[in-house]
Amino acid sequence: MAARLPRFPVLLFVFLAVHIAAAHGDPAPLPTTYDGSMCPESSSCGNVSIRYPFYLSSTTRNITDYNTSYSCGYTDLEIFCQDEGPTGTPVIFLGGDKYTILNIDYDSKTIILADSDVLLGGSCPAVRHGVSFNKMWLHNTSSNDNLTFYFNCYSTRGHDEVPPPDLVTYEIGCNLKSPYADGASFVFTPDDHDKAKEHALDQDGRCKEVVSVPVRSEVLMARNQSVLVTGGYAEVLWYGFELEWNRATTDQCDLCEQGGGKCAYSQKREFTGCLCSNAKVGHPDCRPRSSLLE
Repeated sequence: MAARLPRFPVLLFVFLAVHIAAAHGDPAPLPTTYDGSMCPESSSCGNVSIRYPFYLSSTTRNITDYNTSYSCGYTDLEIFCQDEGPTGTPVIFLGGDKYTILNIDYDSKTIILADSDVLLGGSCPAVRHGVSFNKMWLHNTSSNDNLTFYFNCYSTRGHDEVPPPDLVTYEIGCNLKSPYADGASFVFTPDDHDKAKEHALDQDGRCKEVVSVPVRSEVLMARNQSVLVTGGYAEVLWYGFELEWNRATTDQCDLCEQGGGKCAYSQKREFTGCLCSNAKVGHPDCRPRSSLLE
C-alpha cells in the first residue's frame, strides 16, 4: 500500500500560491461556491429587464480577504436602480457620468441610453459633457450620428461683436440657463459642421464650451434645423443613443460562457472565475472534470 503524503505541505503550497498571486497584482481568487442570488435569470428596474451580462449593483459581493468585490456580469455593465418597483429608474455610469437606460435589446445586444442630466434639464437643456467609456465591452453602433454644441460664443470678445448673419440659422433660440446664457450658442448636425469650422468656433476661445454627443440617426433625420434651434434638439437627446456590447478580451470568459456559466469580474475588469448554475465556481468553466488526485 502506498504511503499517503501528509496534507500540511499541500495546504501550505496552496496558501503560498494564493498570496504570491495577490502580491503580484493578479485577481483575487473566488471561493469554491458563491451566493446563487447574484445571478438571477432576470430582474427588473422600472420597465427595463436586467439580465446577464448586465447586473444590479446590489448583487455584487465582497472578497473580504482582499478588500475587493466581484460581480456576475461584465464590470462596466453595472446598473444602479434608483427607487424600486415600477417607478424605478435604471442608470449606468460611463466615464463617471450618469446615463438613464431607456431600453436593452438582448437579441441585438444593444442598449439605448440618455444623459440623465439632460432628461432633467427641461425643454432647453445645456449639454455639459461628451460620452466616454472603456471599450473593453461597449462600442458605438452605426445607428448613431452626432450633434455638436457651441455654448456661450462671442461673449468674451467685446460687446460690439455679434455672430455673423450666416450663423443665425444655427443659433439656439430657447432660453439656456447659466453658465451658457450670456453669449450666443449654436447646434450643428454632421452635415452642417463645416459652417462651424468656417467661422473657427472651436478656436481662440470664441466659445466657452464645445460638446459633441451621439444621438440616434433616425431621430435626428426627422427634425430639420429650424426645429432643432427652437428647442427641438432636446427631444433628439431625450431619445438617447445606442451602444452595443461584446467582449474584446482574451481572458477565459469565452470558455466559461460556452460551458453554460456566467463570468465573474472584479471591479478592475479582471476575470475571477466562472459562476455555475449549481452555485459552484468553475476554473475556467463549468464543465465537469475528472479529479487528478485520488
